[in-house]
Amino acid sequence: MVLDISGLNYFMPVYGFLFVFLIVFAVLAKTKILGENKFINLIVSIIIGVIFLTMSSVQDYVQMITPWFAVLIICLFLLCF
Repeated sequence: MVLDISGLNYFMPVYGFLFVFLIVFAVLAKTKILGENKFINLIVSIIIGVIFLTMSSVQDYVQMITPWFAVLIICLFLLCF
């Protein structure tokens, strides 16, 4: 039985937005560049995510990098534990 995942391409902009949003929010929260106010970090992360969502060339770059980032995280997890 073959699994058809072609429907994921329809949701790729949403996945790209979520990926950029989560990475930016995590970096801002960890480094505390904008202070400890989570609302400001949230707003800045949403704005940067929307910028990445609207620019097609950057969106293509994020879609190309995301699977490799997932492979990197899995490899680091397996090497560390």
